[in-house]
Amino acid sequence: MPSLGSHMARSRVVADRLRLPEIDADRGAYYLGSTAPDIRVITRMDRRVTHFYELDELGDQDSVSRMFEAHPGLSTPAGLDAATTAFIAGYLTHLVLDEAFISDVYRPHFGAFSERGENPYSNVLDRALQYELDRRDREDRAAMAEIREALAVTTAPTRIPFIADEHLVEWTTVSEDIASHPADYGRFRRMMQRHLEGAGYGVDDINTFVEEPAVLLGEAFGIVDEERIERFWHDAEERMTDRVRSYLR
Repeated sequence: MPSLGSHMARSRVVADRLRLPEIDADRGAYYLGSTAPDIRVITRMDRRVTHFYELDELGDQDSVSRMFEAHPGLSTPAGLDAATTAFIAGYLTHLVLDEAFISDVYRPHFGAFSERGENPYSNVLDRALQYELDRRDREDRAAMAEIREALAVTTAPTRIPFIADEHLVEWTTVSEDIASHPADYGRFRRMMQRHLEGAGYGVDDINTFVEEPAVLLGEAFGIVDEERIERFWHDAEERMTDRVRSYLR
């Protein structure tokens, strides 16, 4: 699934398209929402708790509907404060973007529906692709600075039923730090090493791959080309925009 820089950058695209007061009232809470499903990085909770999505189910799923069914108090902005409304709007962008990536990129090209089927090395290539897409999104330094500044002045919403208040406060700081990461390969080794180890590669091979990202990226883009990626971003942004507009209007 897309990395957090991409989630923030693409949620910003949606916000700029919509220009709705519910989002603009607290862009920081909105950007926090766009990263919050991945809060399990610090909580270690099961992914399903925050994503409302079953990775083992190969049919179509609607994680937004599942979230609202489980927590109907969040299903409409009525009765929610401004920070929570903006946060949930951002949260929807994350859920929709993850679903789109799984169905349009991961499964048909690297996962269960691909020619290779599911295997550890295909997952390595998928992670390398995610890193590169995230890196490209970070190249818009003005946009990332705007996101970071909004996060720095927001106050995390409270009483999100499936996330403890103290975890969301901590995650605000984490998200602000993530927004500051440069658009380079400085974190490539750390991210990719565990995936390569999981694929059964030894130290020498791992060192070769992580020192030359172009090798993995060339193979990944040989499977899903630039035109397909551009089409994915266009379609995903349309879906995200429609879902957020429907929630707020």
